[in-house]
Amino acid sequence: MSDLRKVCFFCNEVIEGKKTLEHIIPNSLLGKLGIKEQTITGQKETQYSRVKVPAHSSCNSEFGSNYESRVLKLLDDPDSLYEAIKSEEAGIPIMYGPDESKTAMITTWMSKIYYGLFYYDLISTQDEGWREVCSSVVMGKNFEYVRASYKHGHGFQLPSSLYVFKTNNATTDLVTLVDPSSILLKIGSLTLVLCICDGYLTKNYLNGEVLERLRDWVRQEDERDIEFPSHKLALGEIVALRSCIPKTPKFISSDNQIINMSLSTMVANPDEYYRIDDQALSNARVEILREFNIELG
Repeated sequence: MSDLRKVCFFCNEVIEGKKTLEHIIPNSLLGKLGIKEQTITGQKETQYSRVKVPAHSSCNSEFGSNYESRVLKLLDDPDSLYEAIKSEEAGIPIMYGPDESKTAMITTWMSKIYYGLFYYDLISTQDEGWREVCSSVVMGKNFEYVRASYKHGHGFQLPSSLYVFKTNNATTDLVTLVDPSSILLKIGSLTLVLCICDGYLTKNYLNGEVLERLRDWVRQEDERDIEFPSHKLALGEIVALRSCIPKTPKFISSDNQIINMSLSTMVANPDEYYRIDDQALSNARVEILREFNIELG
């Protein structure tokens, strides 16, 4: 493995000239949220503002102007962003390519945060076990495809299910999971959950009325007790579902494009064949929520 401290996080090319360090979460957002000096508590404690990855100056500037600055403007009006993402939930895109939607912008940004956190830990951790975990994420095929997608102008992402929730609890929170690869980012009252590179499989199950019932449940728990981590209830439900989907994401790369094959099937009765096992889902729900210190009554 080459020295990743000399490799650009965005394009995977060796940095020969001037190197910059890209903040995984923008300093301006950290300042606005008042968490610059707060720490991410995981395998080690690190201040949010210190989490940076190496990048070409040009790649850094390009991502900032094409994506990050636009996302920060969207976050200035969380209510409008919430409604915009909800309005874009209907349907699943068949073609995968350049996309100017709010959903695509947020997906690219959260994907960068997710992979950036593991990239940072991979080049900085002294824990051999955790280094192996981070390496499995950074050296995985999906991250290779994500980088290729970015080079093709399709965003720093693969097709991923994005969900949005609102709560009265305005505490900032960040959660990443390795398996299934997921990230939760709570900015004030707005909660964003991204199922990283799931090929829209989760969205194929959790949508419409079922999704609205989950939002109602999260809202009710939040109103019942503002200190209750209702955003983690949402994450737990989504992750439990994803872990029980009897199908795996599949992507292929061809002619400067990446094709999402995750929803394709040759089985005669897909609704029956890919039905979720209710008992397995119930068990997964209890186990995952317990990890978040949530016990269902």
